[in-house]
Amino acid sequence: MPDFLEGLGSASVWAFWVPVLVWTGLAGAGVLALARMRGLHPIAGYRLRQALLLALPVSVLAAPWVPGLFPAAPAAAGPVLSVDGALIVPSVPGGATLAADGGPGAGLPLVLLGTATVAIVLLAIGRLAVLATDLRQLHRLRRVAARVDDPAPRRRLRELAEQLGVRRPVELLEGPPDSAPMTFGAWRPVIMIPRSALGSPDSLDAVLVHELIHIRRADYTWALLDCLVSAAFAFHPLVWVLRRGIERCRETSCDAEVLARGFVGPKPYAELLAHTHVPTQFPMPAVAASLSAPSLKLKERLETMKNFAHRKLTSRQRVGIVLGAGLVCVLVAVAGACATRAEEEPGLLDPSADRAPTEAVVGYVRASEQAYEVQRRAEIAAHEAEVVRSYESQGLVYTLSRGSGSSRYTYRATEADVQQALTELEVEMDYLREQITATRDLEFATIERVEEAEPNSTERRAALTDYEEVSARADLLQSMRTERMREYETVKLQYETQKRMREGR
Repeated sequence: MPDFLEGLGSASVWAFWVPVLVWTGLAGAGVLALARMRGLHPIAGYRLRQALLLALPVSVLAAPWVPGLFPAAPAAAGPVLSVDGALIVPSVPGGATLAADGGPGAGLPLVLLGTATVAIVLLAIGRLAVLATDLRQLHRLRRVAARVDDPAPRRRLRELAEQLGVRRPVELLEGPPDSAPMTFGAWRPVIMIPRSALGSPDSLDAVLVHELIHIRRADYTWALLDCLVSAAFAFHPLVWVLRRGIERCRETSCDAEVLARGFVGPKPYAELLAHTHVPTQFPMPAVAASLSAPSLKLKERLETMKNFAHRKLTSRQRVGIVLGAGLVCVLVAVAGACATRAEEEPGLLDPSADRAPTEAVVGYVRASEQAYEVQRRAEIAAHEAEVVRSYESQGLVYTLSRGSGSSRYTYRATEADVQQALTELEVEMDYLREQITATRDLEFATIERVEEAEPNSTERRAALTDYEEVSARADLLQSMRTERMREYETVKLQYETQKRMREGR
């Protein structure tokens, strides 16, 4: 069993783990960049996050077919030079023989990698089983749900589908009473609406337009593909971060398009969203595109509607977004696939080749580097311990607590460190006080703008929006300064208490 795990770990290093590691760095940078782009349209965030997620399986699958960037070093039969210039020969003092894998215990990392690979495969199988259960649930739900026989909703569905350019026939079904509106089906799409939404014409139009936009964009197919990737790479936390971001952008982009096309007003649509965000007893399948996304907060949807309701994208902008997302997917996938070895090490494929001298040299070099690193770390730790003992003997080491709540931590500091921490907190409090004063002045100026503007005018609405933003900033700065003052007094209290106890006061 250990030999099997070691072989599996060795085979998966370059074929799986290295592409995943490269993708993690690139996709992580992309996620941080997207999080900072507050003005980015949700449809662009939706496509770019999908591109980053789909680049992961593409890079792993393309790794065997793309030329690698890291060719294996040629084997050497004689002595080699170490980093410091010393000559290393393929022998070990005392006559000990090095193992063929590079020294005693060198196969343990490969065994651990093989074990991790097996665990990942088992986790992927479990997640795929859950996805298959969701698909069976949708199939069963479609089979038992009642067809809407009222001609008015069906006629309205055909009219809206024609206006939105949905050419495929869409079936309208009545969902369970405690469910949210949703759509599913790749070739034969279905819109399932509870009876409560069928009785109101305004709510019915909003729901139908929202779900028809999902159908026109083939969101169910994309969601199914996202679920497959999430199941196959369920071990990776960044995959789930991207998955939640995709779900949020998918729904908020639909909200923005519904309002931009003028099918329904912002207030009725917001009331509909508030009604559908009430928790229901009906278990929502993860693969279905629903009006109520579990991971999306109502406040975030309303803010997106406010910012993008009047920004209707042109056909050229939509094509540019799709092409840009495709380019991002290709670049990230190729970068992950290229981070592999160009070829195997000489002799590994030829059982008759004499690899013992070369493997002994490599093993000796690895053992020497590991011994040097262990010795260097031990010397650094001993020096730090000696410094701490010296300060403790002089009574100059203090135990301080910083932070609050779950982020609270305790550390040991010298008197100079305590003074530096207090000075930094004073500087931060002075800066925050200046910012609070400037923000309050801007807040008063914004109030004057609101009072001077005509009622129900564009200038008044813009001034009210500016006032809300400035007021929120002022409150944030005030809470930050209060937190700094509390931390300053806590550090000073701990420092003075320990100092006076040592002096016997």
